[in-house]
Formats: sequence, structure tokens, C-alpha cells
Amino acid sequence: MSIEISSKGVGISIACGPKKEEFVKIDIYGKLEHKDYEVMTPVLERIVKQAKKRGLNVLVDMRDFEGWSARAALDDMKLGLKLRNSFDKMAVVGDKKWEELAVEFASGFTKGKLKFFKNIDKAIKWLNR
Repeated sequence: MSIEISSKGVGISIACGPKKEEFVKIDIYGKLEHKDYEVMTPVLERIVKQAKKRGLNVLVDMRDFEGWSARAALDDMKLGLKLRNSFDKMAVVGDKKWEELAVEFASGFTKGKLKFFKNIDKAIKWLNR
């Protein structure tokens, strides 16, 4: 499976860790708008559908994230609810306390493992364990 997309505020790609294990990498940067979700949602749904049998690990890099427009915040909530049980492990990399708290809160609503990191290398190591 090979998918790579990008829009103004989101980049999604399939990446490999040091042990050649695949994971989906989502880079979020700037302020997300509704149109970013119009691009991102069908791609993530396709990835989830293709990965159902073998599991899915996700790396979300939010270090350059600046927030959402009001409509995009609603889009994010809908997408999160829809896909919350679609991954085995999700590592979220950020540098803001509210991001860490949001990950901690969201971890109670998923069946997969969800963990916050400040260091991307540690996040990739955790995904590949």
C-alpha cells in the first residue's frame, strides 16, 4: 500500500520505522480548514479499510499545528469519533501541554493504544515495539 497526499495543512504518507515496519504518518501544520478534512477524510478511510486485517499504527506530528477553524474543529471531532477504534497504536508528537492533555483524554475512548511524545524518535520506537 502506498499513499501520499498533502494539502495546505495536512500531509499523509506511509512510512517505515527502523525495523521496516510500516505506519501511517500524518503531519499537521498551520491552521486546519474544512477543505483539509475534505482531502484527509477519504484518504484515511481508505487506509483504514486496506489495513483492517493486518492492523494499523499511526504517527501524528503536531509540532507545527496552530489550531482549527470552527468548521474544521467539528470535522475533526466527527473524524475522530468515526475512526477512534481503527488503529492498534497511535503516537502523537507535539510540544504543547493542551495536546498532551487531549491525547490523555482521548485515550479513554479508543480500543487502540494512544500515547503522547515530545520526541519523534521515541514515538517511532514505541510504534515499532
